[in-house]
Amino acid sequence: MSSATESNLYPIPEILKSEKPTGEPDELLLSDPDKVVETLSKLVDLLPKKALDDLSVEEQLKLSFITGDIPDPALWSGPHKTKVSQVHFQLYYGAKAQPGLTVNEALKALISNRLASFDNQALYQFDQLLSTLKNRAQKQLLQILMKVKDKERLCEKQLIKLGADIADYQVSQLVASVAQPLIYARWQEDYIIEPALLVTTAAGIEHTVTMVRPKNTANALPAAFQHTIYANEKRHIRTAMYAAMQGYVGIVANSRGKRLSTSKIEPWVHEGRDAHRLIDWISKQSWSDGRVVMYGGSYNGFTQWAAAKYHHKALKAIAPYAAAHPALGLPMENHVFLTANYQWAFHVTNNKTIDNREYADSDHWRRVNQTLFESGRPFKDIDKIEGRPNPWFQTLLRHPAFDEYYKAMVPFRQDFAKINIPVLSVTGYFDGGQISAINYLTEHYKHNPNADHSLLIGPYDHWTAQTVPGTHVTNYKLDPVAAYKDTEKVVFEWFDHVLNNRPAPELVQGRVNYQLMGDNSWHHVKSYALLNQQGIDFYLGRPGLNALVTQPPEALEKHTQLVDLADRSVQHNIDFMNVIQPALPGETGLVFISEAFEQDMQYAGSPTGYFSISINKRDVDIGFNLYQIQPDGRAFHLSHYRSRASFARDSSKRQLLVPYQKTKIPLVNTRMSARKLIKGSRIALVLDVNKNEQAQVNMGTGKDVSDETIADAKEKLQLNWYTDSKIHLPVTPLRGQVDNH
Repeated sequence: MSSATESNLYPIPEILKSEKPTGEPDELLLSDPDKVVETLSKLVDLLPKKALDDLSVEEQLKLSFITGDIPDPALWSGPHKTKVSQVHFQLYYGAKAQPGLTVNEALKALISNRLASFDNQALYQFDQLLSTLKNRAQKQLLQILMKVKDKERLCEKQLIKLGADIADYQVSQLVASVAQPLIYARWQEDYIIEPALLVTTAAGIEHTVTMVRPKNTANALPAAFQHTIYANEKRHIRTAMYAAMQGYVGIVANSRGKRLSTSKIEPWVHEGRDAHRLIDWISKQSWSDGRVVMYGGSYNGFTQWAAAKYHHKALKAIAPYAAAHPALGLPMENHVFLTANYQWAFHVTNNKTIDNREYADSDHWRRVNQTLFESGRPFKDIDKIEGRPNPWFQTLLRHPAFDEYYKAMVPFRQDFAKINIPVLSVTGYFDGGQISAINYLTEHYKHNPNADHSLLIGPYDHWTAQTVPGTHVTNYKLDPVAAYKDTEKVVFEWFDHVLNNRPAPELVQGRVNYQLMGDNSWHHVKSYALLNQQGIDFYLGRPGLNALVTQPPEALEKHTQLVDLADRSVQHNIDFMNVIQPALPGETGLVFISEAFEQDMQYAGSPTGYFSISINKRDVDIGFNLYQIQPDGRAFHLSHYRSRASFARDSSKRQLLVPYQKTKIPLVNTRMSARKLIKGSRIALVLDVNKNEQAQVNMGTGKDVSDETIADAKEKLQLNWYTDSKIHLPVTPLRGQVDNH
C-alpha cells in the first residue's frame, strides 16, 4: 500500500466528519448508512490500481461491500480462505448472490438453514461469535471516526481502513439483527427468558433483572448470579442462557439506577447490601433450591466480595475474576491515583446502559493525561482540563487512605474471618487489576487461615483473564497449554465440584494454580504465602558496580538518585506495554543486574521484602520494573511496581517520612508472575521514582498529593537507596508440574 503523500490524499466529506453513531450500546447505528457507504464508494473508486492490488484478502472482502461488488467466493472457501471470524461476510455475500430475494430474506433463509442442525450449545456459540464480531466492529469504527473527525484529508491507508471498518460494522449489525431473533426463538422452546424484570428488594430499591431458566423441569435449581453496573440486555441474556444450559437459573441483576430502575446511579457505594438483598429475593423464589453462587469479572468481581461481606446463608460460593477493588488497582494503586480509566465514570453513569463512546476517543484521553502532567497543575484539576465535572473521581480523591469510606464497601478484617464459603479467584500476570484479586486472596487467608480459596492465574490481561484468551498478549505468544483456558467453562465445572461433589476442573488442582510461561506447563501448589517464601534474597551491590547480589553488604553504602520533579520532559518508572523488548529499555532509574543462573530456574510468585531509603523531602512514590534478561539479550518484563512510601506501613494512616532519616519501606501488593528462566538468564531490577503521565506526581511536601502543583517541587528530590535493602524474589530451581510445597 502506498504511503501518504500529497498525490494520494483524499478529502473527507462532512458526512464522515460529523457521523456519530447513536442508539443503545450494542445496537449503535449510523445516522444515514446508505449515504455514508455511497460517499465512501466514490472515494474508493479513486484509489490507484496499485493500492487495490496490495489489499489483503480481508480488505478485499470488506471493501467489496463499499463498492457494491460480490467478491470471488474463493476469498472465503479457497486456499486463501479467511478465518471463521469473517462468517458475517460469508453469510452476507451468500445472501446477496441469491436471485429473486432481498438480502434480508436471503439472509434469513441461509441462517435458518444453518441453525437447523444446531443444539442449544451450538446456538450459544454462534450467538456469542456474532456478538463478538459486532462489538469488535463497533469499537473499531468508533475509534476511527474519532481519529478522522478533526482531519481534512485521508491517505490511502486511512481511507481503506475507514472503508473496511464501516463495512465490518454494517455487515455485522445486519447479520446479527437477522440471526439473533431466530436464535432466541429456538431458545424459547426450552427456556423461559425474562429479559427485563423489575425487582424491588426489601429495602425498596428497584433493580432490573434478566433471568433464564429451563422450561420443562419441576425441580428447584441453584441460581448462578451476576450483579453488574454494565447494563446490556442482549449480553445479559447470553450470560444467563449459558448458566441455564449448565443446570442453573441464570440471573443478571443491574446496579440501582440502571435500565428500568429509577434510583440514582452510584458506582461502588451500595453494591454489597444491594446484592445481599437480591440474593435473599432469589433464595425465596419457587424455582430456587435455596443455593446461590456468584461469578463474573472486573466490577462484577468486586460485587461478589461486596456481597460476601454480609454473609447471606444462601450464598454458597463465589468465583470473582480480575476482581476490582475501589481502593486498589484502579483508579488508585498502592495509594497512587492513576489516570488510566479516568473515563470509566462517564462510561457507566452517562446513561441507563453504558456509553461506549467514552473509550473510543483515545487521542482525547491521551491529550488530557499529557496536559495534566506537563502543566504541573494539581491532580484534582483533571476534570477541569477535560472539560466536564467528574464527581465520582473527585470523591475518591478525597479518600487517599484506606478509610471507612472503602471499608464500608468491601470485606475488612473480621468480615474476611467469617467468609467460609469456597472462593475461586481468576486473574492474569498482565491484568492491571491483578493486585486487587491477589489482595482479596491474601487478606482472606490472613484473617481466616482455614479459608477455602483457590487462585487460577496465567499469562492473561484484564480481558483475557475473564474469557478465552487468544494466542498473544502484546508481543508475547502464549504457550499452548495457556491458550485453551476458558474461564466461564472452568468456573461452572468448579461450581459443580462445590455444589454437586463432581471432580474439580483440570486447571484447579491446588490452592494456587499457575501457568509457567516458557515451559508450557501448569503448576498446582498448596499456598500463595509458601510459594512466595521460597526463593532468593537479593541486595543492592556496591555503588559503581550496580549488581543485584545474594550476600548482605559487609558495610552499609548507598546509591543516590536525583530527580527534578518539576522537569516534565522526562518520565520515570513507565510501565512498558510490550512484554518482550529487544534489550533492556532505556530507563531513568538505577539498574541492578544479577549474575547469570547456571541452570534452568523458575520465577513463580511475587516480590517481597523492603527498601532502605532516605529522602530530602517528606514523601515519595517509589517504583520498579523487573525483567528477565535472556541469554540473547532480550528483556522479558516480569513485573511493575509503584507505591506511596507514606502508606506502605499502614494503608489506613499516612506516616510521612522524616527528611534525611533512613527508613525501611516494605513492599506491598506486588504483582505475581511465573516464567521459566533458562540457563544463562539474569534478573534486572530497575529502581525509580514514579513520575509519569500515568499517575499523580508526589512532590514530597506532605500535603495531599492531589493538591500539590509543580511549584511545590522546589529543590530536586534526593533519594538514597541503601545496600541493605532486601528484595526477595521467588526464584527456585525448575521442578515438575505438580508441586506440593
